[in-house]
Amino acid sequence: MKISQTWFVVLPVSALIFGSCKKEEVKEEVAKVVETVDQTVAEVVSAGDAANAEERAAKLGFVGHLSSDTESVMALYDGKGMVTNLRDLDLWKFMIKVAEEEEGSNPEEEIAPQAEMIGQFLGNEMFLATGKGTAEQMKSLQVLNAKMSYYQFRMMSRALAKGVTDGDMETALMSMGDSQSWVMDLAKDIGEYMPLIEGAEIPPVLAGVKVTDADSMKMAQGQIDELLGQVPPDMGEMLEFEKAGASFKGFLLKGETLAGAMEQDRSDMDEMIGRENTDKIIASIKTKSLVIATGKLDDYLLVYIGGSAEACPIAESLETSLAANDAISFVDAHLGNPIHGFLFGSKNLMGNLKAGGLGEMASGIRDGIAGVDGFGDQRELITLLDMVGEREEAMLKLMDSSTFGGLITLDGGARFDLFGGIDSGAIDDSTDHKLASLGEGDKVLMFGNWVGDAEYSKRASDLMKVGVETAYVLAGKLMEADIEEGDFAQFKQGFEMFDQLFRKDFLSLYDGLSTASDGLGHEGAIVVDLNAAFPPFPGVPQKVVEESRFLRASYVAPVTDRAKLRDAWKKVDLSVRAMLKSASELGVGDLNMLVPTNSEKNDVITWYFDAAAFSDDVKPSVTVTDDWFVASSSRNQALDLIGRAGTEAKVAKKGAWFEVNLDTLREFADETVELLNENAEAILGDDAEDFQKELPRIKEGLKALQQFDGITLHDREENGTRRITLHFQTR
Repeated sequence: MKISQTWFVVLPVSALIFGSCKKEEVKEEVAKVVETVDQTVAEVVSAGDAANAEERAAKLGFVGHLSSDTESVMALYDGKGMVTNLRDLDLWKFMIKVAEEEEGSNPEEEIAPQAEMIGQFLGNEMFLATGKGTAEQMKSLQVLNAKMSYYQFRMMSRALAKGVTDGDMETALMSMGDSQSWVMDLAKDIGEYMPLIEGAEIPPVLAGVKVTDADSMKMAQGQIDELLGQVPPDMGEMLEFEKAGASFKGFLLKGETLAGAMEQDRSDMDEMIGRENTDKIIASIKTKSLVIATGKLDDYLLVYIGGSAEACPIAESLETSLAANDAISFVDAHLGNPIHGFLFGSKNLMGNLKAGGLGEMASGIRDGIAGVDGFGDQRELITLLDMVGEREEAMLKLMDSSTFGGLITLDGGARFDLFGGIDSGAIDDSTDHKLASLGEGDKVLMFGNWVGDAEYSKRASDLMKVGVETAYVLAGKLMEADIEEGDFAQFKQGFEMFDQLFRKDFLSLYDGLSTASDGLGHEGAIVVDLNAAFPPFPGVPQKVVEESRFLRASYVAPVTDRAKLRDAWKKVDLSVRAMLKSASELGVGDLNMLVPTNSEKNDVITWYFDAAAFSDDVKPSVTVTDDWFVASSSRNQALDLIGRAGTEAKVAKKGAWFEVNLDTLREFADETVELLNENAEAILGDDAEDFQKELPRIKEGLKALQQFDGITLHDREENGTRRITLHFQTR
């Protein structure tokens, strides 16, 4: 899958807030076509030449004041408008009405004073930005985090190794929860990481809110001043400075003060990390400072935290601002529409966020068990642990990073667009989908279609294989402990039983599944629809069976080697039969592998189990041709999909595409409610009367949901840049 820094944490409200799209009178057919093509043509036409700094700043507010080398920004615009949009939703109004009827009070009225204050504080814009140096500090944090993982797993593996050697696994497991142990180990080796400590700086962080109302500005300023007033006077000195027209006042907390306090009480540090390392840390802290200040620029109330006043990321002019930096050119095509959210991360910052973790964990385990007699010959295990790091590194090499951007816009509903960022390489963005037309069928509830990258799949499989094998060999080493009592003894007995009776067949099963994967292409599709007749399940009223519908679900993939699929089934079948036989011999029960039935027509063969089938639409099965493979809950759906697979879609797609059709879901809900209404006593029995009482409210709730159309997620490459669009469609 593709990795990106999720930005939904910047939303103080749910996506529903952005879902009220001003109820524009646009035909549904046109809106769907526009969404399907992702408005690519419209955006290219509207973009024209790159926008200038003034045009960007007009939409992005304080971005026009942030310095060009700003490394990250999160911003929300029109906070009051978002609250208003939420209150305009039919669903919100319905929820308020239900609350009034159930609780006898109006929640909106109860929270009105607080909501008014929050609305005033949100103002027209709020942002959080970090300046130059953030990327380097983030890289140091990534290194430190990896090392913490190393020491933690080294401590845990040492404890396990001691448990094996001493025959006391219970004590070993208890000691694994001692976090102080690995922290002490890290402290002893602190000299190795001294460059990270000496190079540590507080990255410049600037937050602000735009408030045009004088009373609100005064209120917010008072709250912040009160917070700053809690800083002890002896910790620093008053500070005032200006930066590009912004006036700040606050505190300068000098490192010398903290270093002096540490010097007076350094005995514990000397004992933990050594006198020389303590000297270095204290000397490093002496050179650091912390600035905490509030400021004002035009209608913006600002809060700044950083290592120096000079590092505050405010530009001297619009021409030297982030708005003039073409790294944010992803906004240019959207300047014609209202923008409610903006996100930015520099390429340098994104590059420093690329990191693994399994390698350090494996290294910690390897070094923790090194030389432990109770683990016997460790050569195989150490080789495997080293391979974990190598396989992970191979996957990390597929990762690519670029400038990251994000936008929240209202366009036929709420749109969240992400640009660039960190790409794991899991998705093939260049190959056209051959299964896109399967999402165009009748009553499709959910559809997903993607093309996986072949090299990523191979490396991910290699990593998983070595990971599973490493875990198995490590578990085998633990089994060497001379422990015959307690929970661990039971686990040991279960592992030994698995190793003797099931291991060989389990590996054969895994091999069979891998062979099946090799016989399929890299494209896949999931189709869920509501076209099945309701199956005659025992106890289900006849009216439901006759008049209701049921869900069908299928996974579709192209066949690249049908012979491998045949070989795979033989391995899977034999393996499962052997494991069931072994389980029966253990007294688990009389377990037997069902014999599948098959039907074949025109070289289309379907395999299914009669015992699991209620009808052709509720018949778990696998259908195969020379071109297509379908694993489905419905034989009918599988045959239908194979008949349409590979046909040209109305709109070509690449990358990964997922959609949920809320109209289909709502139509099914309406049908179900009507069926229950007409046959309440037959279907619901004693609950029929309660249902009838709630029926008006149920129908009102379903009507309120009619504002919502569907949800789509599209991950693809567009104009050389990775782009992900999440769209909550409304009418």
